[in-house]
Amino acid sequence: MDFIASIFAPVFKELKWDKYRFYACMMRARFDEAKDEKDMVKATMMLKAGEEEFWSNQHPQPYLFPDSPGGTSYERYEMYKVPEWCLDHWHPSEKAMYPDYFAKREQWKKLREQSWAGEVQQLQEETPAIGPKTEALPPARKDGDLPPLWWQYVTRPRERPV
Repeated sequence: MDFIASIFAPVFKELKWDKYRFYACMMRARFDEAKDEKDMVKATMMLKAGEEEFWSNQHPQPYLFPDSPGGTSYERYEMYKVPEWCLDHWHPSEKAMYPDYFAKREQWKKLREQSWAGEVQQLQEETPAIGPKTEALPPARKDGDLPPLWWQYVTRPRERPV
């Protein structure tokens, strides 16, 4: 069930390494007992009790990876991300150092010019008159079409400066 999956990984990450194997087996047995629970009320109560137990046994200063949310370097490099259009102003000698990328980029640009009118039309047709209800973009509706505003995913800037 989904309620087990939501707490399974954090519980196992919290186990201490020296006693890990014993407690991992004990914890796995507890999860296996509850995995086939059909009564949603009981399953919800078990999930709540499990989350409370996990919260009370959690390390007071959990390790956070620097780039993960809450880490010391989370979104630190946002200011170094350069917009994609800046590549249009590169000197030809600079572009010559990356011939494969710029050849592929020219194909993307042509494809973008061809698909742009269809993408905008799809967005206009699917957006309600009072405005969008979410920021989620719709998928491509026809086989072979591209989803609206696909360009940002193809030409994503480098994540970190060199």
